[in-house]
Amino acid sequence: MKKQALALLLTSAMCVSLTSTSFATPTKEVQVLVNGDFMNMLVPPVIKQGHVLVPVRELSEALGYTVKWEQSSKTVYLDNEEERSDAQNPSNEKIIVNGNPIASDIPPQIIQGRTMVSVRTISEALGAKASWDQANRRVTVDTLKNTVSFPENVPLSFEPLDLQNIEQLSSIPSTWVKQDTITIGQIDQTEIEMDLYKVDSDIVPIINGIFSYKGQQFVVNDLNAWTINEVEFQQLNLEFGIEGNKYLIMSAIGVEYASKIILFDQINEEWLVLDTWGTLVASDSHGLYIQFPGRGTNPPDFSFIRLQNNRFVRASMNEIFQPFLESLDLGRERLASRFVTKDEQAECICQLKIQPHSHLISGHLA
Repeated sequence: MKKQALALLLTSAMCVSLTSTSFATPTKEVQVLVNGDFMNMLVPPVIKQGHVLVPVRELSEALGYTVKWEQSSKTVYLDNEEERSDAQNPSNEKIIVNGNPIASDIPPQIIQGRTMVSVRTISEALGAKASWDQANRRVTVDTLKNTVSFPENVPLSFEPLDLQNIEQLSSIPSTWVKQDTITIGQIDQTEIEMDLYKVDSDIVPIINGIFSYKGQQFVVNDLNAWTINEVEFQQLNLEFGIEGNKYLIMSAIGVEYASKIILFDQINEEWLVLDTWGTLVASDSHGLYIQFPGRGTNPPDFSFIRLQNNRFVRASMNEIFQPFLESLDLGRERLASRFVTKDEQAECICQLKIQPHSHLISGHLA
């Protein structure tokens, strides 16, 4: 069995210079993260003269500064209401922070109606550190006081999961009320549709799903986990396994706190369901990524589900983060996650929110 590991690297430790000549014509849009949060900018970052230029307002406000643009002198003024200076500006610099002129290799520029500035220059002037990840075309900006250390390699510990057979249904009870129809996937180019039925109960209405395959009816009970009167679903159509043991992952159906993963065993032609706490946040050929927001006395959790040695297994990310938090005597507000796939390798980007700041930790699933 191959040992699974999550290589966690602090993005602030990346040491490629933002003025490097490696800034070539971009093949994809540059991403910008500030204190662990992805920034959505009205004008995307551009690369000029070896510098990444970003809208000054979005970046500065994210770092706690107000922005003023003086058109007549084409100067940007940044202020965070701390002690101000009336320093002289003999070289006529175009960026002023709390009254202090800031030298920049490239002046502010107007692009698509937005004032664009060097992300490195502004970040350093505002007490932050900027680093460049060439492989992912990502700029990470982090205030120096928020930089934390983290173990470089932490193994994932997997535990087996049980799959349940989906029951057949001879007839639909007359008290069930049909609400909607969803498509949960397709087999041999034939779409599999599931009818959603509302079933009254003593607590809250239950939603059951019914679908047909090769003349037989199947029922998946309690899709809404006894919580609300509606469910969400994501169609996946992923194939896991090797010859002799292949599963088609059809859909994830449920609510924020609990989901049912619908699977089809292609070898034995059996319908199966995997019950899990939380909701699916991402999926790819490597596995399923589940986020549980926390409920009652149950803390937030993030887990990774995959097929390993012909069996579905799960690893909790809490085992990775909790010792780290305890060592710093910190409490976790929440754990957010985002996953992308690059060159057929799953890249894990976990956002660890520690009040009152956020820290971005990225790595790869080996």
